[in-house]
Amino acid sequence: MTSQTINKVNGGISIFYGIGFLITAISILIGAGNWLYKVFTQQREFDWATLIGITVIFIIMALFGYSLTRVGFEQIEKRK
Repeated sequence: MTSQTINKVNGGISIFYGIGFLITAISILIGAGNWLYKVFTQQREFDWATLIGITVIFIIMALFGYSLTRVGFEQIEKRK
């Protein structure tokens, strides 16, 4: 296989996993919204640890997904 083909394959895999991480980050945001709704309707008790945990996990997933997607696009667009 040529290096251009290898770059396209690696880029495609990076994009695939990056989009997966971004979808997970969006799901975490939806879960956080659901949790906040239940807190405001007093179905759950507010806890700072939960809020901080959700925020940290969201930031990690979003940054990791963004970086993988960006690296994937750079690999695909790389020309020799």
